Amino acid sequence: MDRIAYVGAPLDQTIPDVIEISVLKIQYLDISGIGTVRDPLVLTSKRGVISLKMSSVKIESKRAYCIGDVTARYMKEIYGMECAVPAQQNSMGLAELVSSREKKVEIVSSDSISRKFIEKLEDAGIAYRYTIAYMVVENENVDYSLLAGVKRIVVGSPRSFQIISKRASGYLEGKEIYAIGIPTYNEIISSGFRAEGHFDKPDIVNIIAKLKTQR
Repeated sequence: MDRIAYVGAPLDQTIPDVIEISVLKIQYLDISGIGTVRDPLVLTSKRGVISLKMSSVKIESKRAYCIGDVTARYMKEIYGMECAVPAQQNSMGLAELVSSREKKVEIVSSDSISRKFIEKLEDAGIAYRYTIAYMVVENENVDYSLLAGVKRIVVGSPRSFQIISKRASGYLEGKEIYAIGIPTYNEIISSGFRAEGHFDKPDIVNIIAKLKTQR
């Protein structure tokens, strides 16, 4: 009963003793029409980096901004480019960082980008081009009964919690629920559930490792 479940988009690797509940699916899009990125690049997920590479997009930007360390690592490994990362590794932290440094940017994200993120840039007078690089859709083939055998649940995004609270709210009773970041934490609380806490850096592997030490 002390096992941990992760609820969110598919993980890149299998984590021992963790039950993965992939409530989301990623559908990559062809964004080759971009051609070459020259304005400062803003990435809200590692999947934006993957989509750029899959579509053979060239990057000639002098500066890049990544939502977190994981996305920055992908950018470094795939494009050999360093990313500036906000101290608060979420969409609003990224918006604050970009707004303080730039006047015009290229945003590569999903179809479910945070509206508050966009509003923050607009309020700061930032000109931007926004490319939808991938779609995030609900995975309808999920076995929620796997949650019966876990004590703690880590939720990877606000949308992930919206889905699980709608499809399997009964399995959430009596569980310790952790949010990967502040937006997800706020979604859990606003839905009437208790959240044990959230994490400063949305690195799921490190988050799980930390929770495993807390028996």
